[in-house]
Amino acid sequence: MNMPLPHCISPLQQHWPLPLGLPGAVLVSSQFEPALLAPGDFALSGIEPPAAIQRSVAKRQTEFLAGRVCARAALLALDGLARVPEIGEDRAPVWPGHISGSITHGSGWAAAVVAHKAQWRGLGLDVETVMKATRAERLAGEILT
Repeated sequence: MNMPLPHCISPLQQHWPLPLGLPGAVLVSSQFEPALLAPGDFALSGIEPPAAIQRSVAKRQTEFLAGRVCARAALLALDGLARVPEIGEDRAPVWPGHISGSITHGSGWAAAVVAHKAQWRGLGLDVETVMKATRAERLAGEILT
């Protein structure tokens, strides 16, 4: 199942960018650009946005869309499942029962990692922007209390 990608999402990459691999895990990522989000991009991608996402700003909509596109591609590569994880009550993705997975997005990059629960009971993936040391020093007194 090859759904067309909207212009706000770059071609998907299936790769392992981390220093240590996880046998049996699949990671799919993409770059995204909120300024390129168009009104029909969710429909084009075959993804139904939840009401909270429909009411959100373009940045949040594009993050959600890119993350779910990556998740669907990762599930397809792992298990032949062309599914988009729904959102649970805690706002976390709801994966098929035999799958562990995680979605992350930030700074124009989105990714999803999935594996069978028989190999990996849980997976976590988080992308963060590293702050400059001067800012970290300034904030440390407020944060580390």
